[in-house]
Amino acid sequence: MPAARIATAASRTRAAAWSIGWIGLAAACGGPATPVAPSAPPPATVAERMLAMLPQGAQIVVEIDLARLRGNPVIGAVVTRALADREGELAGVPAPPLAVADQVVLAAYGVGTAQAATLTLLAAPHDIAGATRLADGFYAVGPPEWVAEAEQRVALAGAGSAAALRAAPELLALRGHAMPAGAPGAALQVTARLPFDARISLARETGVDPAPAQLSAWADVADDLALVVDCDAADPGDARSARRGDGARRLEAALRGVLAALAEQPAIRVLGLPASLAGARLIARGTWVRTIIAIGPAHLRRVVERADRLLGAPAPGARPQPPVPTPQRGEPS
Repeated sequence: MPAARIATAASRTRAAAWSIGWIGLAAACGGPATPVAPSAPPPATVAERMLAMLPQGAQIVVEIDLARLRGNPVIGAVVTRALADREGELAGVPAPPLAVADQVVLAAYGVGTAQAATLTLLAAPHDIAGATRLADGFYAVGPPEWVAEAEQRVALAGAGSAAALRAAPELLALRGHAMPAGAPGAALQVTARLPFDARISLARETGVDPAPAQLSAWADVADDLALVVDCDAADPGDARSARRGDGARRLEAALRGVLAALAEQPAIRVLGLPASLAGARLIARGTWVRTIIAIGPAHLRRVVERADRLLGAPAPGARPQPPVPTPQRGEPS
């Protein structure tokens, strides 16, 4: 997931959620996610508070930690430029708010139906023009009826405080499925629970057939980049699918095909990412398939340099970008 592309997701609401949610594609190993205890403590992080504000029933949830990306010494400068690009839009949110927001959460509802809609939540240090304030530092953009539901959730928690809200336990459990143990955080997380209509739509738009009923993705960047996506091949409408390996094998083959197709995309080729996609590890276990994509430090530096050139010359008066750190001798690319 090249950093320069974060701010260039399609401006249409549904397309934005799909495009971000399926960057990288991959999937899972292991059994079902461990349920979260009902007595879980209040949300501890900004992202968890935002998830708790979402109306129930979100089918795809995409979380992007913009502050984490901007603060990264390797990709931070190019991400900052991309987010400030006046032409970049994310789910109808103009680029300037993204340039100041710390976190963004997109939630897609009714995927694959005529009622499809996306609600975008933003965490920012000050008010955002055109966005509805939910609580101190939190804002919403989207269809009025969905924004109103988010407002009601926050209000019901008590005088506009979101501290008493809880995200759905099943969402939190699936969210943690792809996150490696001991990971210090995430730049990107995607969670999807897809009913029949959504799976049909996904298969049509991505070529992943059969489309997974559940998806959990995690990505982070330090001096290198790692992406893990877990996909469940089990068909909720077919109890026998959990006892067969056919679904996982078909899903693994479909994912390999998608990765190969992505590697041929012009932007991927220009950024020098085909080898990373070709080298992805796919692991099938039970009904789950996991794909792991890794970009080493030297390779990531080259990707950032190419992304910087794609963005063009900095705007007049822009601050000079800090130099990209040189990888230590012996580091793999």
